Amino acid sequence: MSIFPTITLRDIKRRGTNALPKGQPVYLLVNSQKHSVVLPAEDYEAMVELIEELDDIRVIGERRHEKGIPLEKAFPKLNHGRRHSVSR
Repeated sequence: MSIFPTITLRDIKRRGTNALPKGQPVYLLVNSQKHSVVLPAEDYEAMVELIEELDDIRVIGERRHEKGIPLEKAFPKLNHGRRHSVSR
């Protein structure tokens, strides 16, 4: 039993995009075996964004014991904490 509905290439050839359930993932079967998963674009994009965030968290965790660089040294041309005066 699968958690997602299944479709075959034959289903797609017969019914086109109408073979795809609206707004939910579906397994594509080839030779009666799960071959691929078709996702709504929004779900795929959200999944990619989540994976990227998790990777960022992993990198932060790996580097948490590294000594940092003072902001002024990393970006010497920035005017840190100083107000800009505007000439009129």
